[in-house]
Amino acid sequence: MISRSQLSSKQIFLILLSVIVLVRMFVMVVFPLTDTTEARYANMALIMATSGDWITPYFDVGIPFWGKPPLSFWAAAASYEVFGVFDVVPRIPSLIFSLMTAWLIYHYLKTFYAKDTAYWGVLIYLSTALVFILSGAVLTDPFLVFATTLSMVAFIMVVQKQSRYWNHLFFVGLGLGLLTKGPLVFVLVGGALTLWLMFDYKRWHLLKQFSWLTGLFIVAVIALPWYVIAELKTPGFIDYFIVGEHFMRFVDSGWKGDMYGTAHKEPKGFIWLMWLGAAIPFSFIALGLLVKHAFKVSGIKQMVVLVRQHEVISYFVAWSLLTMIFFTISANVLATYVLPALPAFSILLAIYIASKGHKLALVGYNTLYPLVLFVPVFFLFAGSYFMQHEQKLPTEKNLIAYYQQHQGDSQGIYYINSRPFSAQYYSGNKAVLVELSPRAMKHSLVMQWQDFLQQVEEVKSSFHIVVASDALHIIPEQMKQQMVKQFESKRYILFKYSKK
Repeated sequence: MISRSQLSSKQIFLILLSVIVLVRMFVMVVFPLTDTTEARYANMALIMATSGDWITPYFDVGIPFWGKPPLSFWAAAASYEVFGVFDVVPRIPSLIFSLMTAWLIYHYLKTFYAKDTAYWGVLIYLSTALVFILSGAVLTDPFLVFATTLSMVAFIMVVQKQSRYWNHLFFVGLGLGLLTKGPLVFVLVGGALTLWLMFDYKRWHLLKQFSWLTGLFIVAVIALPWYVIAELKTPGFIDYFIVGEHFMRFVDSGWKGDMYGTAHKEPKGFIWLMWLGAAIPFSFIALGLLVKHAFKVSGIKQMVVLVRQHEVISYFVAWSLLTMIFFTISANVLATYVLPALPAFSILLAIYIASKGHKLALVGYNTLYPLVLFVPVFFLFAGSYFMQHEQKLPTEKNLIAYYQQHQGDSQGIYYINSRPFSAQYYSGNKAVLVELSPRAMKHSLVMQWQDFLQQVEEVKSSFHIVVASDALHIIPEQMKQQMVKQFESKRYILFKYSKK
């Protein structure tokens, strides 16, 4: 029998990696699709798969979605085609792309450092809170971070005289980024490179190592056809996506032009606090190390000199800081915006750990293992808890399932004033949104209800009505006599309505 001390670094790495991935897969399976983003994007991918329209993502049946390019929707829709319709299916591509990003981190560190350093880079990246969460979520961010990481790793590989195919992969990353979130990829990659080049003007000559004309052709071949076809198919897409999503959302905290949601206004600079939470538990380790070295004699000066003079370290510092610097002045931010900075952060911390002699061994320095397992273990317990308390999650899965199982002679389900995306998804887009004016005078509100019920009653004798738990006051008293409460979710109540 092999003793713990006899396990090799590779074996320990594979054990820890397996725990991280298996726990993530467990959570992917047990959690239903939740509101708002996950259920929305999953439904859009499902519409794409069932309709056969792979050009335009649809926000709802017949309503084109201009907010994002289609790469993540293509991946989720393809996953539906292969595996069928289950909650875990649209999440699979995010996990695959997250592991591909981890491989890029591994490959770079293995090429220029010891394998232990590469192991730490992968483990740190995959076990940070935000990466762990998004690696199994139906979102565009894991695809964007793969694209930016591919470009950034490819660039430094070329600079460090590696195989020429990385020259082309740099541009492949830009093309994939354009198909994921659009021109933002140029800001994140170009901004990080510009910041790095500014540290030392002698570095600008390194740009000559890249085949820019061939590279731009690669970018155009990957991304341009879809943009042209999308604009021709749904005119107005380019204007909304480029001007609205990429300019107005950035500069206007109260932007009213969002066609698919609301702006996410936060105080300027809040992105740094988001980073602190996103990189848990390693953000506090990094913060502690920064403070520790800063308070040494000439500590800050030494760090600045190191960043300026050390070509590789300064590269990853610039990469890890650019995202936060850029979004510091943004009028609208989300915690997910931190993600593109975390690969570089993971590489830097792995290099530091290796420089201090911390190896993957079960004797000595094993206090790092609890850090790697902290987030996975937390979500293992969270997943187990919510398996038994799914009603506490923001999802309409159980309410729609109850309606479908107890539908009887009911001939439809109507959400009053608000219909969450999970209701659309789990009902197969059969849940109907009915908009009434809750601020209307009492008499007017009663009239609205009567008009709604009269229209439905002309073709249906009984049906279900769903009202938000905090909006029950909008139901007129005379209507309640014909409504029987049947089910209550975290946010909504299901009633069955029958004619008198």
